[in-house]
Amino acid sequence: MADTQTPEAPEEKNKGGRPLKFQTVDELELSINAYFDSCDPHIEQRVIDGGVNQKGETIWLKRAVMTEQRPYTVSGLARALGIHRETLINYGERDEFSDSVAAAYDRCHEWAESQLYSRNNSGAAFSLKNNWGWRDRQEIDHTTKDQPIPLLAGIAPGTLTVLDDDEEDLDGGTATADDSAQEDQQPS
Repeated sequence: MADTQTPEAPEEKNKGGRPLKFQTVDELELSINAYFDSCDPHIEQRVIDGGVNQKGETIWLKRAVMTEQRPYTVSGLARALGIHRETLINYGERDEFSDSVAAAYDRCHEWAESQLYSRNNSGAAFSLKNNWGWRDRQEIDHTTKDQPIPLLAGIAPGTLTVLDDDEEDLDGGTATADDSAQEDQQPS
């Protein structure tokens, strides 16, 4: 006898292309926390070389070893999650995942910033400039508008006079240079 039930509506395909690796926020956060935990110092069981026995065979011993702190990086986070860095950025643009991804980014950013206080901080400075929008800033005062600085107003001349030792000029070996704000004109 034929099935009298109505056929189910076809499943709606993922409009964004490939299905998401993390279906829920909890799945993503669990994986993010696992990454940070793996970077933090922890005790691992390792097999180490314990020497050589009388037969010349290597003796292997299990030993508990404290790992060193590894840096928190966005690329490392993406790799630990099994996705590309761009995919992690895309997760951050989805409403349901944006807070979790932003918190993970903030933790990576905070770690890099904290490294500025260590002796070897050039890598952290590079990361902050290239990943987080930090920049070196020099402040130069351009407010004198071609006027002498008031402190030197009585000392500095308005026009610079240059003595020329190599060539003889018609005006007695001196040349003047005007340091005005006009731009150099290039012949067209």
